[in-house]
Amino acid sequence: MSGNLARRGGSKGPVMRKSGHIRERSPGSFELRYSLGADAATGKRRIATVTVRGARKDAERELRRLLRALDTGEHVDPTRMTVREWLARWLDTVRPEVSPKTHERYTEIVNDRLAPAFGNLPLSKFAPAHIQAVYTGWATGGRRDGKPGPLAPQSRRFIHRVLSAALNRAVELQLIARNPAQALGKRLPKDERREMATLTPEQAQALLNAIRSTPLYWPVLIALATGARRGEVLALRWRNVDLGRGAVRIVESLEQTRSGLRFKPPKSGRARTVTLPAFAVEEFRRRKREQAEELLKLGVRQSGDTLLCARADGEPMQPNVVTNYFGRVAKRLGLPVHFHSLRHTHATHLLLAGVHPKIAQERLGHATVAMTLDIYSHVTERMQDDAAQKIDAAFRASPKVSQ
Repeated sequence: MSGNLARRGGSKGPVMRKSGHIRERSPGSFELRYSLGADAATGKRRIATVTVRGARKDAERELRRLLRALDTGEHVDPTRMTVREWLARWLDTVRPEVSPKTHERYTEIVNDRLAPAFGNLPLSKFAPAHIQAVYTGWATGGRRDGKPGPLAPQSRRFIHRVLSAALNRAVELQLIARNPAQALGKRLPKDERREMATLTPEQAQALLNAIRSTPLYWPVLIALATGARRGEVLALRWRNVDLGRGAVRIVESLEQTRSGLRFKPPKSGRARTVTLPAFAVEEFRRRKREQAEELLKLGVRQSGDTLLCARADGEPMQPNVVTNYFGRVAKRLGLPVHFHSLRHTHATHLLLAGVHPKIAQERLGHATVAMTLDIYSHVTERMQDDAAQKIDAAFRASPKVSQ
């Protein structure tokens, strides 16, 4: 393979080289054609075609890369690759770029939805019409539980997001010229905002009383007192608790994957400090004293690294076990909530009590105040009614202006 590009017919003409050439299709768009050698079955010469956007030097650089990949055996033939093959390669590519839990979710979507629907199609001929046909089917059926009805809008949006991300990477690697999923981005169903299930203060107290002598008590107490997410609750260590100040610092989260448990930064990527209500400070003091005694019986010394929510031997509690345990307890008590509802309960009580949304945002760890207000828009609607009543009361209390 020659390392030099020989031009013919001026700067706009095809650029020839031993195994390929470049043709300018339009300003900023170049077509690369290069030989893949003879087909082993038919003996016919195989030609690959790739579109490159940018300057001519970008096209020349890409052609050199492709030909070099042919020589080293690393070349991927975009004309023969199926969507299933690309999705598998994409999963391997993004593995080091995302968390293990996120990769598991991507893998589930690829294996359960995308590969069965599109897998046999050639990647180079994958078109918006193929995607639209499948999306139309999911709009009327396709539930995993086999029940009639459409796939949930939230599920369909997430599937599209995964597909679009995989195809965007194919565009970046110049395996395809454009992302066929982009055409359908504005056609996705709107998220159906379900009314959040929360507990009244009386229900929350009844729940705590019912589980007080169980290991579930501490995760529930912390979630109600801080609004922390499940993983953040289960990752809280004593070194991040300041009982004198009455505050906790949320610096990590516990995640459960198929390969086991792992600690990672909070969802926002930033640590935050949350002040505790007085009743929680009292309970934390009791927990610290009783846990130290229990661990000492096993020959284990409590330290700053010890988790507040831990098994009897000090090891982490599994997030899925906590969720399932809570679900059974809530069902027995007739409470239509799940563990994440405790976070919603905390946020709802804050806003209804008149706490400034900025403070609520900081406690919850949301990226912006707008996010907090959007998620809890149903609460702000109730606050509007309260505001109107206060304004009415103020005007009625004011002396009337004489005519």
